[in-house]
Amino acid sequence: MDPIIIGLVVVLALNLFIFPISYYFQTDRLTDITYALSFASIAVYGFAMGLGIESTPKIIMAGLILLWAIRLGAFLFYRVTKMGKDDRFDEIRTNPMRFLRFFLIQAVSSWVISLPFLYYLLENPGTQTGWQEISIVEWAGIGIALTGLLVEAIADQQKAVFKADAGNKDKLLTSGLYGVVQYPNYLGEISFWIGIFIVAIPVLSGLRWLAILSPIIIILLLLFLSGIPTIEKARKKKFAGDKEYEAYSKETAKLIPGVY
Repeated sequence: MDPIIIGLVVVLALNLFIFPISYYFQTDRLTDITYALSFASIAVYGFAMGLGIESTPKIIMAGLILLWAIRLGAFLFYRVTKMGKDDRFDEIRTNPMRFLRFFLIQAVSSWVISLPFLYYLLENPGTQTGWQEISIVEWAGIGIALTGLLVEAIADQQKAVFKADAGNKDKLLTSGLYGVVQYPNYLGEISFWIGIFIVAIPVLSGLRWLAILSPIIIILLLLFLSGIPTIEKARKKKFAGDKEYEAYSKETAKLIPGVY
């Protein structure tokens, strides 16, 4: 079997293992965490199968993905523990087929988004000579990915601290990174996956260029589907007539100052 397809099997197996547990206990505490674990499992599989221990670039790539997954998993676990439950699953948690469909879609989408680093880990020949084998393109991607990861982590931390203060209830965070752009966490997420794709460019050819779907999917989701549009709709309803919100929304860029 093609090792890329085996990567899909790995992530499907993980999600199909978690599904019956989540359904039996009627909990959604494992859903988002499984999303982070999906990427971690694919990274571990790709690294092991690609003999990545011989390659410094592969170690860095696998490390980036694991850092991202660990940070995201910890953040999501903290969030769902604090909330008690995720309201998004109220209508599907008791429906086994809809709940199963969620896990299947999560598995497949995780695999598609993982294609750049999976190709890289599996097919980059690697070397034992170390750092000098990392190309300028790979260094550029690593830098962008690390910057995105840092921005996202700081943004999430700032929001967590803000929400932990009871005095900020029903208020909108407009300071820190959120004073520069409205959605710094999304900017960090998009930057991270663009960086990962750039790192993988040296090993892409032919149909492997389908890996570009990874950053495209992230951008489409956050800018046009479940990300910014959903939050904007909720904010407009919650802060209707609020002059401070209207000024913030009008004067502060969504992602990139002076561009968008």
